[in-house]
Amino acid sequence: MVARAQDGDVAAFEQLLDAYEAPLLRLAVRMLRDRSEAEDIVQDTFLTVWRRLDTLEDTDRFRTWIYRLTSNACIDVIRRRERQRTAAADPADFADVVSTAPSLEETAERGAAVRHLERVLTTLPAEQRLAWLLYEVHGQSYAEIAQVMDSTEGSVRGRIHRARATIVRGMEGWA
Repeated sequence: MVARAQDGDVAAFEQLLDAYEAPLLRLAVRMLRDRSEAEDIVQDTFLTVWRRLDTLEDTDRFRTWIYRLTSNACIDVIRRRERQRTAAADPADFADVVSTAPSLEETAERGAAVRHLERVLTTLPAEQRLAWLLYEVHGQSYAEIAQVMDSTEGSVRGRIHRARATIVRGMEGWA
């Protein structure tokens, strides 16, 4: 598919867009806590991919490449926010994280727990949050995350370990 898109096949590129748009958007929303910014990041990522697809030498690395583009853009936004000391977005953007439950009470409790988890996630440094989300939510391996983050597997393991420790401390009382 990637090779066909590199050859200018618009239908193949659209299939790539269909395959990657939802997971990249979920990642960006969870990183940024702002759906409109996340949508902009994903759109910009696909524009960059379209313009630079011919520079990708190994088509097997497409997934890593597109996640890296998205992740780097998210981290840039987070760093810009930290410099500007702006507030995080509306937690309602994470409604898709909340699972449905048979009872209203269980739904409310789970929703509160997810909102609390989202608040805890915002306390993590951007690199830890990214590593944790890619591993726990997107199911990527340490090796894949290391490629996305242009890091080593050891660094990724350390970031995920520190993120988990912070999350466990932050979620005390929700067990």
